[in-house]
Amino acid sequence: MKFIDNIKDKLGRRKIHKILKSKNRNIKVTNFDNAKSIAIIYQITTTDYQDFINQYIDYLRGDIGFKKIVSLGYYEGTELPNFVINESFKYKYFTKKELDFSRFGKSKDVLEFLNEDFEIIIDLSRDFIIPIKHVVASSNAGLKIGRHSIENEQFYDFMVEIDKSAPVSHFIKEVNAFLTKVKPKR
Repeated sequence: MKFIDNIKDKLGRRKIHKILKSKNRNIKVTNFDNAKSIAIIYQITTTDYQDFINQYIDYLRGDIGFKKIVSLGYYEGTELPNFVINESFKYKYFTKKELDFSRFGKSKDVLEFLNEDFEIIIDLSRDFIIPIKHVVASSNAGLKIGRHSIENEQFYDFMVEIDKSAPVSHFIKEVNAFLTKVKPKR
């Protein structure tokens, strides 16, 4: 099984590389004051983490005033955990069962997410997760934000240098500071 998983990973990475090479993006730096749409992508891990995601989305909607917020969560298992099922009407999700052979999401939620033109996409994942990186690479978002690593440089327009073990709240604090202070060119 490990052998097949390695083949799937290599195929996924190769397809992501092709997507990145073929994309002709126009980077559009924006901030909280000017942006009208934002997307959040993350890996579903624990109940507490999902609660934090829910709070962040509520913050973006309430305190910042975003009208269009779409989140897409990826779960490494084949069935969503119970703590997510309660929220499934509110957010978009996909699981390992909904991946093709190269680990790309093929669910309705993923396809709808990729057809949206967001002004900002924020990737909250800590690790290189092929299904998430595929979505980020394929997205037409004007500004892509994620954690800094050498491997991530090809994916993001703005990266936060933060310890991998730091809580996601520290990462979000830095992202919020950037999106509050940055002055986009007119």
